[in-house]
Amino acid sequence: MSAFFPDIEPFNTGRFETGDGHDLFWQECGNPQGIPLLFLHGGPGSGCSPKYRRIFDPQRFRIILLDQRGAGQSRPVASLENNTTAHLIKDLEILRRKLGLDRWIVYGPSWGSTLALAYAQAHAQHVSGLVVQAVFLGTQGELDWWHSPDGLQRFFPDAWDAFVSPVPEAARTSAAHVMDWYLDAMREEQAAGYPLLADLATASLDDLRPSAVYRWTEYEDRTSYLENTADAVLEGLRERGADFIASHSLIEAHYFRNQCFLEPDQLIRDAHRLADIPMAILHSRYDMVCPPQSAFRLAKACPHADFRLVPLNGHGMTETTQTVLREIMTRFDA
Repeated sequence: MSAFFPDIEPFNTGRFETGDGHDLFWQECGNPQGIPLLFLHGGPGSGCSPKYRRIFDPQRFRIILLDQRGAGQSRPVASLENNTTAHLIKDLEILRRKLGLDRWIVYGPSWGSTLALAYAQAHAQHVSGLVVQAVFLGTQGELDWWHSPDGLQRFFPDAWDAFVSPVPEAARTSAAHVMDWYLDAMREEQAAGYPLLADLATASLDDLRPSAVYRWTEYEDRTSYLENTADAVLEGLRERGADFIASHSLIEAHYFRNQCFLEPDQLIRDAHRLADIPMAILHSRYDMVCPPQSAFRLAKACPHADFRLVPLNGHGMTETTQTVLREIMTRFDA
C-alpha cells in the first residue's frame, strides 16, 4: 500500500496577475475547511504536478499549490524577467491575502525549502508551521558541489560526463563558469523556440542530448535518486513535457547563477526569526543533490525543530520519505 494519499482533484483553481508581467496559476484541494497548508514546489522552475496533491491528508488539510513564476501553468513559460526570490515571496503574500488567510503551514522540498525558509523569515507572523524537506540553503558551497568538477561527479561520474561534455574545457573550471555556459546556451535555444524538444515524444537520447535545456534537467533527475538511468529519465521527461524541461532548466540556471538572489548564508543568519514557529526538518542521508550538511546546519540553527534523517534515500520524494512525512504532519495543528 502506498504511503502517498489517493489521487484527488482541486476543488478550486484560479490565476492572478502580478502587475509586472506574470500570470500565476494556483489550486486548492483537500478539505475546504481544513488546516491551510501551502505547498512550494522545487526547482526553481519545476511547477506543481498531480503527485504533490497526494502528499498530505486531504481530510485534514486545505492544500494550496502555486506554480511559481515561469513554471507549470503560470505564464509566460520559462520567463526570467522579474523572477527573483523577492518576487516569489511577494507572490505568496498576494495569494495568502487573496484566499483570506491569516496564517498557513508552509511546506517545501528542495528549492521549495529555500523559498519556505526565506518566506517564513520575512513573514513569520503569517506562518503557523514550517516543514522543510531535502534542505537547500542556496549557498555558494552547495552550488559548487553540484556543478563543479570537484563535487557530485565523484559519485555520479557518468551523469557528470554526460552533463559537462558539451562545455568547453576552459569553462569547466568552476561551477560559475559551467552555469554561465549553460545559461547562454539555453537562452539561445529559447530564442529559437527549443527546436530539439519539438519531437520529445519520439526523439532518442542521442537526438536530445545536444539540447542544453535537456541536459540540465537530465543531470538533476539522474542524480536525485540512488539509481536512475538515462533511459528512465527520458521516459519521465517525455511524460512531463517540453515546457517542464524548458522552465525547469532555464529558471534553475538563472537562480543558481545569481546565488538564488540571497545574501551569503542568509537563511542561517536569519534562522532566529523562526524560533516561535513550530518546525520540522526532513532530510535523507544519501541526498547527493543537497548533501545533508545543510540540514544539520539548519537543525543546529533551529534547535526547536523536529529533525528527521532518513537513512536510505536520495534527493527525490519517495515512499520512504513519504512515510516519515506523514507522521511528521500529524503533529501540526492550525
